[in-house]
Amino acid sequence: MITPEDTLTHAVRDAVLTVIRSPHNSAPPDAAEEIATQVLAELRRQPVMRDAVARLDHAGNARPWYQSRVTLGALVALIGGIYSLGLDIADGTPPSVDSLSSQLTAILGAAAVLTGGGRTKRRP
Repeated sequence: MITPEDTLTHAVRDAVLTVIRSPHNSAPPDAAEEIATQVLAELRRQPVMRDAVARLDHAGNARPWYQSRVTLGALVALIGGIYSLGLDIADGTPPSVDSLSSQLTAILGAAAVLTGGGRTKRRP
């Protein structure tokens, strides 16, 4: 599988080769690899470039939300926690501390997964 970083590497190497082969350039042709390596090293140090590569990598995951096991699992936990809390409240007695804590943990954990999934930044 070709990653966005592989694509960037090939693009930089091809661009350097094109510039070096230009008749207006005096760099020796055997310097192309060294120049490309230096350019790529500098690009990898730039936070903007790391973020762009991470975004491109994430953009490759184009499946719909309902095919995501993480999203479906979070929805099941959210529905189960709300249902359990609703049953405890509906019987007229306040829920016990341990019951309430497990219900709130499921609800808050699922909410965190559902709201945080779109803002996640993977580090290369």
